[in-house]
Amino acid sequence: MADVVIAGAGIIGCATAVGLLSASPGLEVVLVEPDPTYARAATGRGTGGVRQLFTRPENIALSRYTLDVIEGWDRWAGEDGHEPQALNWRPNGYLFIAGRQDVGALAANFENQQCSGVKAHWLEPAQLADRHPQIQTADLAGAVLSVRDGWLDPKRFFVGVRSKAKRLGATFVTDRVVDFHLTGTAVRSAVLESGRVLVADAVVNAAGTWAPRLAAKVGMRLPVEPMRRHEHYVEGTADLDDLPFIKDVAGLAVHPHLQGLSVGLVDFDHPGGEDFTIDDDYYSRTVAPALAHRLPHCGQLTLKRTWTGLYDQNRFDGNMIIGNWPGHLDNFYVASGFSGHGFMHALGVGRGLAELILHGDYTTLDLHRMNYQRVHDNRPYPEHGIR
Repeated sequence: MADVVIAGAGIIGCATAVGLLSASPGLEVVLVEPDPTYARAATGRGTGGVRQLFTRPENIALSRYTLDVIEGWDRWAGEDGHEPQALNWRPNGYLFIAGRQDVGALAANFENQQCSGVKAHWLEPAQLADRHPQIQTADLAGAVLSVRDGWLDPKRFFVGVRSKAKRLGATFVTDRVVDFHLTGTAVRSAVLESGRVLVADAVVNAAGTWAPRLAAKVGMRLPVEPMRRHEHYVEGTADLDDLPFIKDVAGLAVHPHLQGLSVGLVDFDHPGGEDFTIDDDYYSRTVAPALAHRLPHCGQLTLKRTWTGLYDQNRFDGNMIIGNWPGHLDNFYVASGFSGHGFMHALGVGRGLAELILHGDYTTLDLHRMNYQRVHDNRPYPEHGIR
């Protein structure tokens, strides 16, 4: 008998366990994870970026909470004499850029972000060119630099969160949740692939790209599917370490990494599915021209490595889906559809789910507008501008 069973022990599942056990020590929290090596988990294949440049206040606040934890990492992750790994945190800032067609939306978003307390600066193209002469600014009409933001080693961050969940008393089981037993509007137990049955007071579906399949077992439709994304590591002949994390409206994302750059350009139209194959021509065909245009003064750039990962892409509105379905599934909670933002928002999501499970409502940050009911009611709640 468990108080809470969590399907999926990736960053979302582990953060939820931390939230539950921090709020209520002694709970019996069981995380079920089919692959303890996390070979295909999204977190380890991501960029590790944390930014506040969103347009929805919930996303801004979730990122800010993660930044608070990062800046106090030794204290947060190093309790009871445990010394956590350094995160290799690089607070170079996030830079959103826009041309004439999109600068109005960027300016409006900038005003909203300032109202939400984001420490950001508006840069005219000439100011940006003075600050970062490596960046092509001739086709730009404005930029926003969020100076507190940055990126880190996502694997080290995940190890720290998972280690904290273990120290707080979470139990990890190597298995896969495949079904549930229901009575009325309540899930009574989770059925594992091994045949084991875990009776629980509450169940959390944090299974990443598997989440829609699990939700379907209890009649909940999640408009979420796996979406392949490529990431490329390139090295150049110029010093690029001072660059911020650059994102433009076309989807290009670039930041310093190791001795070079990590570069991505997401194809949001790629068919969904658990596809980890690498398109060998994608970099030369799509990414390299965009990179050469945006950073023309970085010397010769040489592709060193390409890898793929999966977004749990919410095709409904691109924002996370969190919470239960009151009156239909009272004790079954989902955390899915993060669309590439799960890593940077996991800690606040885990805290919010813990509040919802333990108290029946959010007590620190109101996430109701991100709930599952909006999907059922066809009320999308998307970001505006750059995703």
